[in-house]
Amino acid sequence: MNEQAFHQLDLSRLPANDTMLALGDNLMLIDNLETDATVSHHLEIDGLVSHFPVKLSSTCLIIVNDGTVRFNVNFRDFVVSQGTCAIISAGTIIQHAEYDEQAKVILLSFSWQNMPSLPTSRHRNAHRFFALQAVLIHLQPCHLEMLMTCYKMLRTILSDNSFATNREDAASSCIELMASIIAQGADNQPEISSKATRRDEIVARFLECVNENYRQHRELSFYANELHLSLKYMSHVVYEQTGRHPSAWIRDYVILDAKAMLRSGRYTVQQVAAELNFPNQSFFGKYFKEAVGVSPKKWR
Repeated sequence: MNEQAFHQLDLSRLPANDTMLALGDNLMLIDNLETDATVSHHLEIDGLVSHFPVKLSSTCLIIVNDGTVRFNVNFRDFVVSQGTCAIISAGTIIQHAEYDEQAKVILLSFSWQNMPSLPTSRHRNAHRFFALQAVLIHLQPCHLEMLMTCYKMLRTILSDNSFATNREDAASSCIELMASIIAQGADNQPEISSKATRRDEIVARFLECVNENYRQHRELSFYANELHLSLKYMSHVVYEQTGRHPSAWIRDYVILDAKAMLRSGRYTVQQVAAELNFPNQSFFGKYFKEAVGVSPKKWR
């Protein structure tokens, strides 16, 4: 596929326009299903091109009805093609994302605390998927058709004034049905439902623990204690399974989050240092420069 046909997409900052619908701060959806694929600004996202990385504040569901979307999540590249949906967890850091000219895409963002469960890295025994990365589910044509029907119902619920009094309940029911369809698709895929090894589970638990604690803890001993493993054994398993030392995972989570905050323009270097629990700006600056090669001020 022609690389020149790809455009950069910021999944965390979608536009307020006729194709976007929202339910307060709980749900946001946008698609380009009705737009002309030859129009270069389809999905109206060309104006959203921004500097990556970005950190998702809510769970994101991407359904590709046609074409291809590419993105990098927590150091891994993913390609989402026709008939595939991707579930990206809140807290995930996306380093880049692109879509091609033929892409027909649905994006949903959820922030409900009690939203229906979607298949994730914890679905059945799917510990082979590193914690908080994208889970790709390849849908059979019948499942994709049902999912598209439910999505159109959801759009109607959010846009039709007749649902004003019970819009949240109706939307929640529709999302629950979509989640059931996606879960059925996941159940039919051996790579998602097959049994994981003990070492797969350790890696998943380690990465989940890092995602939850890297802002407060950068010492390896903390994670070994949380996993009830010896430091030597945890380090060996993580390196053997991922090709990266545990300290590299922790460092890169910290650095990616720092980059996301710096590029957002909402934080000073001192504020980033405080958010990431560094004792002072100078200590953070040294840590950042050792990892990136330039100071935080120069990088931003």
